[in-house]
Amino acid sequence: LDPTVPFYEDYRTMLDETKPELAVVSPVFGYTSEVIAECASRGISVFSEKPVATTLTELSRVEKAIKNSGVRFCAMHYLRYSPAFYEGARMVAAGEIGELRMITAQKSYKYGTRPSWYGDRSLYGGTIPWVGIHAIDWIYHFSGKKFLAVSAESIGDSPEMAAICKFRLEDGVIATVNLDYYRPSAAPTHGDDRIRCVGTKGVLEIREGNIHLLNGQGSQIITPTDAPELFTEFLNGNEPISPEEIFYLTRVALLARESADTQKEIRIEN
Repeated sequence: LDPTVPFYEDYRTMLDETKPELAVVSPVFGYTSEVIAECASRGISVFSEKPVATTLTELSRVEKAIKNSGVRFCAMHYLRYSPAFYEGARMVAAGEIGELRMITAQKSYKYGTRPSWYGDRSLYGGTIPWVGIHAIDWIYHFSGKKFLAVSAESIGDSPEMAAICKFRLEDGVIATVNLDYYRPSAAPTHGDDRIRCVGTKGVLEIREGNIHLLNGQGSQIITPTDAPELFTEFLNGNEPISPEEIFYLTRVALLARESADTQKEIRIEN
């Protein structure tokens, strides 16, 4: 630890003494909602790790705390702003592959050495809310469609080591998410993030930082390098992802986890 930086045993004491205007909240995941609500009650704006809650009850608490306090709020959905994913979403919205019909998204990570609390659902929250929420975010960002229902399965429980989620979206769009912690330690990168968007006039795939576009004009590979920086945007006074959108994506992820736990399809009310 840097001896010049004060260390506090209790974050509430830190908030009392330092009185920050903004807090970056990134504790053990099971405590995230509690810290967000505490900051909001003190009028402190929050930039939070995701998921912003690990239960639907806690999500309701966070939502009420943010709305009642009026503080600025954003969560760390950074992967939406990776250059390839940012540009790919723009291209889909611009009609490069026609009308979107199907999305498949992938998150594959090395498990490596992780804290023991990853095996405690009350502290970890689950692999679908922790890892899968990024892919759920991509699906929503690329499609602009609300989620209508989810059917999910997972394997392993301390923590879940792999999961598949199947979603029905508005306007007949279908989407799937596959997640795993089985990426080999010898792999060149920690993660393997992918998305494949199928439209009525073409296909757009993102893998290894590149956009692979196939449509009526032929095929091309695009390697974007620029995208907004989420935290910088927030520091500049913007809310690049609205609180309402963050709460919605969190709710979808928690319902997907519930579907995997119960092995039942769950309707998602909008």
